[in-house]
Amino acid sequence: MKVKVIPVLEDNYMYLVIEEHTREALAVDVAVPKRLLEIVGREGVSLTTVLTTHHHWDHARGNAELARLLPGLEVLGADERICALTRRLVHGEELQFGAIHVRCLLTPGHTSGHMSYFLWEDECPDPPAVFSGDALSVAGCSSRLESTAQLMYQSLVETLGTLPAETVSSPTLPHLRGLASHTTGGLGTCLVPGCGMTACQLRVGSRPASGVSSSACALHVPLFSRRCSVGTSTPWATSSLRKKWSLATTT
Repeated sequence: MKVKVIPVLEDNYMYLVIEEHTREALAVDVAVPKRLLEIVGREGVSLTTVLTTHHHWDHARGNAELARLLPGLEVLGADERICALTRRLVHGEELQFGAIHVRCLLTPGHTSGHMSYFLWEDECPDPPAVFSGDALSVAGCSSRLESTAQLMYQSLVETLGTLPAETVSSPTLPHLRGLASHTTGGLGTCLVPGCGMTACQLRVGSRPASGVSSSACALHVPLFSRRCSVGTSTPWATSSLRKKWSLATTT
């Protein structure tokens, strides 16, 4: 599994996920279709599917144009408000693209129909990945616009927070594009310069969660109930991922 990370709209990303044997590709959160197609052409792959995390314009506005340019394209997601949706997905549904498996994880909070996508390959040394849209941002979560705080807590702690510790997370990064990787689990300290914290306690209702106090690093916000490590390096700058994750530039 090879991932091209495509910066768009000044503070966001699209992703092109490539099955390296079949050269089939799927895209996550298409906001700028012409830029995506430039990368598709450069990589020499066949784009068959779009996975959309939620209906907001900065994640789904390119779906209709892309579907017009690529007849037969599947546009998948959990929310009927997603532009050009061809099929609704449900929590726990699994898809397969060659050797790539996709598990659909409903993660309401930012929107009521937000879906995250957990990807892995069988018998592959590369770590799995989760494409979490606006369910996560660097070291935390995005704003809760729909649904309840309890549902958002369940999305973060009980759904995303229980993924394998080696999972590479690819959140949306509004205002924080310099910090582009988040690895769930582990005992690492925050790598934000000058922070050096491990985890502090914040209570959500009566339950403790790893989060922030007023004196903590400003990038720490409620996330997982176990310690987490936040890297200032991007996935494509990490030695173990450099060959698989790369920042896509356009001319």
